[in-house]
Amino acid sequence: MRTPKPKRKPNRTELSDVAGDPSTSTFSTVVELLVEHRVMLDAWEHVLKETNPLLHERYLGAIKDVRAHEGAKLKTMIADKLNSQLDES
Repeated sequence: MRTPKPKRKPNRTELSDVAGDPSTSTFSTVVELLVEHRVMLDAWEHVLKETNPLLHERYLGAIKDVRAHEGAKLKTMIADKLNSQLDES
């Protein structure tokens, strides 16, 4: 049985309400969504840890592998960008 999502309180002041600049407002909205999804992921991870510790360990290993892969990809992209900028100079 799925539990319904709690509705946002209309009187809550959000970062996007405080900011006047559209780009800041958009950035604040993205940050709010990222934080909301991070909280949901943490909750699911806790449920997984409690219900199936072996699968939780495998999940943590997979997350570690993805982070290492993405970090290596990012380093390569940054190095390529710096090399192309040096070549242009």
